[in-house]
Amino acid sequence: MEWSLLFNAFIGILAILNPIGNVPIFLEHVENDNPNVQRAVAVLMSVSMFIMLAVFFVFGTQILNLFGITLPAFRLAGSVIILIVGLRMLQGKSKFDAGGIETASAQGGTFSQARNRLSHIVVPVAMPLFVGPGSITTVVLYAEKVETFPMFLMMLLVLFLATVVVGACLAVSRSIFDMLGTNGTQIVIRFMGMILCAIAMQFMIDGIAQLLPGVLNSNFIHGAV
Repeated sequence: MEWSLLFNAFIGILAILNPIGNVPIFLEHVENDNPNVQRAVAVLMSVSMFIMLAVFFVFGTQILNLFGITLPAFRLAGSVIILIVGLRMLQGKSKFDAGGIETASAQGGTFSQARNRLSHIVVPVAMPLFVGPGSITTVVLYAEKVETFPMFLMMLLVLFLATVVVGACLAVSRSIFDMLGTNGTQIVIRFMGMILCAIAMQFMIDGIAQLLPGVLNSNFIHGAV
C-alpha cells in the first residue's frame, strides 16, 4: 500500500476543494436559511461532490482515451490548470466568483428545504466552485497512478474522506468564518494555494518524465511514470 501517495492525494484533493476558502461563498448562498437547513445542505452537497469526483476518478481515463488524449498531455495541461488555481489562491482570490444567487422556498421540512436549496446552488457552488476543472484534473491524474484494486478502493476512501471534511466545514461554516475572520480566511487560502502550486509542479515534472524517459533525475519523479 502506497501510503505516501494516499496522503498526498488526500492533501491535494482537500487543498483544491478549499473548504475554508469557499466558506464565505457557501454562506452567501444559504444565509437566509435556518441553521438546520444549512447543515442539511452541507451534507447533501458533500454527497453530491463525492459522487461527481468518484465518476471522474473511475471513468476519467476512458474519457481521455475516447478523445485520443495521452496521459503526458493531460498531466501537463492539468498541471497548468492546477497552477492557475493555486496562483489565484495565493493572491487571496476564490477559484470562482459567486453569482446567480437564488432564494429557495421555505416550505416543507428541513430535508425537503435542503434538497430544494441544493437544486438552486448545485451550480455554481458544488460545480464548478468545488468540483471544477482543477479538482477533476486532480482526481484523474491520481487515478492514473493506481495500479492495484486495493489502492483503487483506498483512493475512493480518500475521496470520501476529503468530501466528508468539506461537508463538515460547510456544516459549521458560520462558526469557522466567525472564528477565523477575513484575515484568517485569507491566510488559509494562501497556504492552500502554495500547496496546490507545488502539486502542479510535481504533475508537470511527472508529465515531462513520461515524454523524456531517463532525462530527469528519478529522485524527483513521484511514482511510476
